[in-house]
Amino acid sequence: MSKRISDKYLKDFFNLDDSEESKADLEELSGKLKKLTFEHGENIITAGEDADGMFFIESGSATVLNKNGEQVNLMHIGQYFGEYAVLTGEKRLTTVRAFGKTVVYKVENEDLLSFLSKHPHVYSEMMKKVYGQLSSKHSQILALSSMKKGVLSHPANDHPITLKQGLFQYGFLALVVIASFLLPRGISGPIFLLPLIFMIAYVLITKRTLESIVASCLIAGILAYKGHFLTGTMDALIETFGAADNVFTVIVMVLMGALVNLIVNSGGVTAFEKAAAKHAKSQKHIFFTSFVIMIMTSIDEGLNMLCAQYALYNPSKEKRIPRERQALFYGMLPVVLCSFVPLSLWGIFVIGTMNVTFGADSVALFCKAIPFNFFSIITVIAMILLSLGKLPRNKQLKVGDKRVEENGDLWPEGSEKYLSEHSTEVWGKISNVMLPIIVLMVASLAVRSISSGSFSVDSSIGLTVALLFTFALFCLRRIMSPSEFIEYAVQGIADSTLPVIMYLMTIFFSSMLDTLKLDTYFELAIDEFDHLLFLLPAAVFLFCMLLTTALGSSWAMYAIAFPIVYSLVKNFGIDSTTVLALFIGAIAGAGIAGEKNCAFTFEALNVGTTVGIAPDVAKKLRLFYSTIVSLIAFVLYLIAGIICFG
Repeated sequence: MSKRISDKYLKDFFNLDDSEESKADLEELSGKLKKLTFEHGENIITAGEDADGMFFIESGSATVLNKNGEQVNLMHIGQYFGEYAVLTGEKRLTTVRAFGKTVVYKVENEDLLSFLSKHPHVYSEMMKKVYGQLSSKHSQILALSSMKKGVLSHPANDHPITLKQGLFQYGFLALVVIASFLLPRGISGPIFLLPLIFMIAYVLITKRTLESIVASCLIAGILAYKGHFLTGTMDALIETFGAADNVFTVIVMVLMGALVNLIVNSGGVTAFEKAAAKHAKSQKHIFFTSFVIMIMTSIDEGLNMLCAQYALYNPSKEKRIPRERQALFYGMLPVVLCSFVPLSLWGIFVIGTMNVTFGADSVALFCKAIPFNFFSIITVIAMILLSLGKLPRNKQLKVGDKRVEENGDLWPEGSEKYLSEHSTEVWGKISNVMLPIIVLMVASLAVRSISSGSFSVDSSIGLTVALLFTFALFCLRRIMSPSEFIEYAVQGIADSTLPVIMYLMTIFFSSMLDTLKLDTYFELAIDEFDHLLFLLPAAVFLFCMLLTTALGSSWAMYAIAFPIVYSLVKNFGIDSTTVLALFIGAIAGAGIAGEKNCAFTFEALNVGTTVGIAPDVAKKLRLFYSTIVSLIAFVLYLIAGIICFG
């Protein structure tokens, strides 16, 4: 027997007593274990196949893939797998693949079942453990998998409707469509408000964001084209989808999805663990180390949170940091840091929606607007105060601190199903994460600039160069084979489908509002509010935040808000780029604030799963502090409005 999978390990694993009978049975089982060695990339078990045994990892690591081939977990020394299919007689649910050279011990089906038949209490406990793990880990795997995709999660993807609900909702939708046909042609007034109000109302009732946007586009098409709405709407849709700016943004989004997925599947999530442990000397050091890791990996909000939290998971336990503090930290900060990075997935999306309205200067405007993104800036300040132990505590933080002091429990009741153990073994390398990111940044800034002779940022070229570099890096280092590289890249592209659809549909909806003469209405109404111009920045922030909170998605809001606000600014005669940057910063911050203040997004589940705390606790903490930060930002926009227009 090996040192790791020893007789003592098996005795503890099966919870055996010290009787002679148990010792004899254990010796017999131990003698039947088979030592197997798998090279990097070899499948140890494969999803859909019949079970032939249970496995214990003696050395090395293994990745767990779902039936779609997506990585959902990492396993390492001392862990086990394959027991579910053996005990239930069902097919394998997942594929487990060697990550590097991996040594396992295997116990055959008949040997395991024969052993368990002699120890009914062990069999009973194992079944409880198996089904308990299956139920508790299922939501975690789904949440972590969706986060690794780096895509927006929103209610449209996880709220199945009953037949009765479907008949009611779609019956109501049909009535609205019919009513739209009955409106007389050439009706005056702000008719563009009808599809906008319908979209907000429908998503509040159904919690189905994407569906509401599609339905609102249909209604807008009917109002714009009446009897020719099918041909008119389709022509407008093709024009929107074919616009050069939109094609560019879609290309960049799918390439970014591919790059992020490749980094994750290289073991990138665990890359910083060993280095971070050297600096985790106190609670303050842990939080600031997390800050640094998230800043370094802020091309994607899911990637930066997973890298930072995984690296500091065990140090956080050792230094007794309450999970409430971690939930607030990781619930507020990841997307905020991405909002300062034009080449993040978040930045690419926002700049893409800005391109449609502001044209070629969108990257420069985005960067100029960063100092006016008050919500993000205040959030960073608040999380620094949290790291220093200086942030004013609400009731939940006080209860968490008191619980740790009194009995040492790091998590509140109800968090048990979201707990997991992290090993200190490191699978990834920091260079495998940082080199592709550095190449992305340098190539995006340099290639087009050198070619054109003037400074220019081109993220599509940067991502293409980064992917080519990553292919060479990962294949030469034998992290993955060329076929695996292509497989993971395609998975990343597929994972980008939702944000791409959201982007295109919201841009199309924005164009339909223009067709319904949004600009004309603002020109007519603008004189009535000229004396209230100083309120405009705060009003824009509040409107966009509430719209995002209602929709559950900032991605939909940005495409709607930028054209509306630009029309306001233009019709007020404002031509200062600084003032325009103020409004862009207000919209950008409002999108993040709205999502943080929304109670029905999946963010709480993502954070709860990653940190190891009940999602409801994470949600309440986030809502409390995001509301306060939003109020402070609102006041700052009032002050900025008075300074600019008072």
